[in-house]
Amino acid sequence: MTSTESTTPSTELNSATTSAKAFSFRVMLGRALAVAFVGVLFVPLVGAWRHWGGESTENRRLAQLPGFSLNYGDLAFASDQFLDFYRDHFGFRNTLIRAAAIARLRTLHEDADGRALIGKNGWLFFRPDGDPDLLAFRGINPFSPEAIDAWRQLLERRNSFLAARGIPFLVVIAPDKQTIYPEFLPDAAAILVHRSRLDEFIDELRITHSPVHLLDLRPALLSAKASAQIYYKTDSHWNDLGAYAGYRTIIAAAANLLPEWHIIPASRADFIEESAPFTSGDLARMIHLSAEYPDTAFTLTPIISFPISPVAKKPGGIGASEVSNPRLPRLFFLHDSFGNYLIPMLGPHFRRAVYAYRNEFNPTLIDQEKPDIVIDEFVERELYSNPPIDPPPIGTPTPPPDLPGS
Repeated sequence: MTSTESTTPSTELNSATTSAKAFSFRVMLGRALAVAFVGVLFVPLVGAWRHWGGESTENRRLAQLPGFSLNYGDLAFASDQFLDFYRDHFGFRNTLIRAAAIARLRTLHEDADGRALIGKNGWLFFRPDGDPDLLAFRGINPFSPEAIDAWRQLLERRNSFLAARGIPFLVVIAPDKQTIYPEFLPDAAAILVHRSRLDEFIDELRITHSPVHLLDLRPALLSAKASAQIYYKTDSHWNDLGAYAGYRTIIAAAANLLPEWHIIPASRADFIEESAPFTSGDLARMIHLSAEYPDTAFTLTPIISFPISPVAKKPGGIGASEVSNPRLPRLFFLHDSFGNYLIPMLGPHFRRAVYAYRNEFNPTLIDQEKPDIVIDEFVERELYSNPPIDPPPIGTPTPPPDLPGS
């Protein structure tokens, strides 16, 4: 027997052993991968229960876990509710959303959902539904004749309703942030025609000799901007310093409409001014990058506390405040989120003030309250959409169709 023949059984044994080990390794690897795969499938589910992935920074209310019921109809509905809950709370959801937002920002220099515009020097701007590309602001999407007429008629109907009751009516339009800080917009959003819809609307009221008193806050805010940051960099609103500049202008206009009441605005010395880091801007939350976009909150707190019901600052809410002084007038304040910053400043000037966070008039409530003045505040970007529909006797009998150029 040769040496080659004598080693063949040993070689075959070693080969078989090696094959068995390889097979065993493949089996173990397959099982490990299967376990890992199942584990990965369960991680989001367990994460929803354990709250893995941090707090949500979205500017909305997340779906809630449905309650348990043995009723068949409730169970069928609960399955959809649970799916909504799971989509909003699965494990590491917020981490993944934030990672995607960072990747999109660094590669495409834009936000993930298109609702915010990335500006210069850490400034963010809101892209309104009615004008996401800021065309109206840039002067290249003006009012149509029908749209501007509808807005004018809305305010004139409100004015007529109040004038018949001897109540002055003051319209206040809070400027969009890009109106006051256009220098921080990206170059692609630069103003092309220096005539915005707000400019058009002011001219429309003047040319038609409208009885509506519209207060243009832009001069006061542009003046205040020279000495302070008056809008948040990472939020769509003005801060307390911007609101204060607007408040003084509003009070001066109200005093002209109510000369018998001798209304005098509060000075800055009547407030405590503070600043603090700000990480909850609505625009930064929209793009899930609050940490990447730091900001500063500049606040003015009245030295004399003036409590306001939180309901007054919630969409659709109606609240009121009172001051024990019969020599002060009564106010009905129709407002939006910009008006929330004005409420603590305006309230002390009125013995009773009603705050309605909504766009539509409430003629029944106005007749009930009998205010000495009605102030209607809304943000400039409302002019990019159709006007609201008021109830009778102010509103039109039927809602108008969508207006061209609106």
